[in-house]
Amino acid sequence: MAAAEPAKEQIYVHGYLYKKTRDGRWQKRWFETNGCFLTYYKNKKMTKLLAALNLPQVGEITLLPPDHPDDVDKVGSLFSVELNDRQYMLKAAKKEDAEMWVEKLKQLKKNPAAQMVDNPVGGGAADDGGDVKTDPSTSKGHFAKSNRFGCTCCDQLLPSQ
Repeated sequence: MAAAEPAKEQIYVHGYLYKKTRDGRWQKRWFETNGCFLTYYKNKKMTKLLAALNLPQVGEITLLPPDHPDDVDKVGSLFSVELNDRQYMLKAAKKEDAEMWVEKLKQLKKNPAAQMVDNPVGGGAADDGGDVKTDPSTSKGHFAKSNRFGCTCCDQLLPSQ
């Protein structure tokens, strides 16, 4: 008789980031991971998906230096996600937040079925109050805003409330 596998959790990161538009403006958007996708919405309360980036299909995910030319106001920290011929330029409120986003997105790119939850996104533009609750007795995450769709690359759905 085989031993039961321990319950697994998926990486789930969410918070406000600034996204640079194609015409060079910065827009505050609500970003979250959903399975192997990085998704974004106009704000936290919206349900209309603006875009979903399939992380296993993206190119480089890079933390950018503080003196990057796109960081004109020198507030926060930039990182980029390449998809085909487009570079998504994103800005977190703090360097630690940008580092965490880059690390978790790279984990999901490399292993779409990554089995862990790590949410905390720090203060400033990325502060959202936190929506992840984990029940240690079941090791299952309960998310207040997620499960919008499943991951097509690993056929997993995020836990719902």
